[in-house]
Amino acid sequence: MKPYSFVLPESFHPGEFLTSPALLCRWDDARYFVSLILTKLARRDVDDLGVVRLRAEHLKNIMYQVTYADVIDALRQGGAVERFPYQVGERPFGFRLAARFVADKHVRVPATDSRLIGRLAAFHDQQEAERLSRMQPVHLALAQQQHRLRIHGHEARRTLENLPATCNPFDVQGILVRDIENHEFRCNVGRFGRLSNNISSLKRELRESLHVDGEPLGFVDLSCAQPALLAKVIRDSENGKQGTDGDRQREGEQSKGKYDSSPGHRNGVEWDGWANYLSLVQTGRFYDFMVGQLRDSDIGRDEFKRRFLADVIAKKGRYPSIVEDVFQRLFPSVYGFIRRMNRDGCEHANLIRLLHRAESQIVIETVAADLVTRFPSVFFLTLHDCIFTTNEHLGKVEQAFRRAFDQTGFRMQFKVERGNSSRGSHVTTDRQYEQPRIDAPPVRL
Repeated sequence: MKPYSFVLPESFHPGEFLTSPALLCRWDDARYFVSLILTKLARRDVDDLGVVRLRAEHLKNIMYQVTYADVIDALRQGGAVERFPYQVGERPFGFRLAARFVADKHVRVPATDSRLIGRLAAFHDQQEAERLSRMQPVHLALAQQQHRLRIHGHEARRTLENLPATCNPFDVQGILVRDIENHEFRCNVGRFGRLSNNISSLKRELRESLHVDGEPLGFVDLSCAQPALLAKVIRDSENGKQGTDGDRQREGEQSKGKYDSSPGHRNGVEWDGWANYLSLVQTGRFYDFMVGQLRDSDIGRDEFKRRFLADVIAKKGRYPSIVEDVFQRLFPSVYGFIRRMNRDGCEHANLIRLLHRAESQIVIETVAADLVTRFPSVFFLTLHDCIFTTNEHLGKVEQAFRRAFDQTGFRMQFKVERGNSSRGSHVTTDRQYEQPRIDAPPVRL
């Protein structure tokens, strides 16, 4: 039987919490529950509150069904975990580790309960079959290539020690580093096409310690990816509407869609802000431009990117936001498209799901598929809108992106950063940009 181990805060001991006679033999159940929360936290499998949602059906299937709820209650009452309310038909109970463990390093404790190990083995076999059923040939090729990935563990941990403590709560980054060191690789396709792997949640500073056959990794990264993909989604959506309206014309209705997205017009009239928006995102200047518009608010580039996603692209409900106000003023028609797509905030995840789908279609299904077909022996690894490889093969990735832009008819800016072979002082090169064709007038705001 395959050995299993639990990932736990170093100061966690189930005997502190399972004190009743009926629970003294359920230590592995408690370890599994805490390990599941910590592992999902490390992989960012959490909701927008940072809470891990766990279904009772799964917990009862793995833990001892008669006492699983008692084990969880004992952990809650003893102060090991916190529980968050469920929403009927939407979300199960949420759980979070107690703050007492936030500064702990992680430890790995072998499982000893043969019943639990057997149930875990059966569950993992089922999950593996479901995982493989979602994977296309390109996903399988990328998963196989990932097994060549290595990390300078001591270097990564030194880097981690110099980062703010807030970057590594519960030692989640240490867990990810150790997984790569132990060659415990994972690769999974989400519902909307995004591929998660061992570097999906790894901090940028730690990715500098990655290597393949001793060679550092550089990457090619789409600039202003989410805003640019939004423009592509709008173009594709409205081009589809134009086809539908063409059918209506035969019934005497107007033949134009809501707007012609290429020249930035709507029923023959310029679509407010569209041409300027398209120019900014296709040239990779959108973030810097918006930060300049918000200079009086002292919002930096990284904070703007976070707030643009939360306050504009996937805003839930209604609350004041200067980022939203400025974007709406500058690009009213783009903003209107976002609000309509998200049903005015009632279904705030609609658009971000479309963007994830568009991202995977370009980066994985087009660019990565091209690369693994042309160069099957070369290492490539995707990270959302970015592709990693060794320095000598970065040119291949650049060319693949150019072919993808030609194929889709929508050009985006990208940057190239080379890895530095000097261990302990990985330094990236200056950004290099591919100049796209811009089918829009220059920005005049």
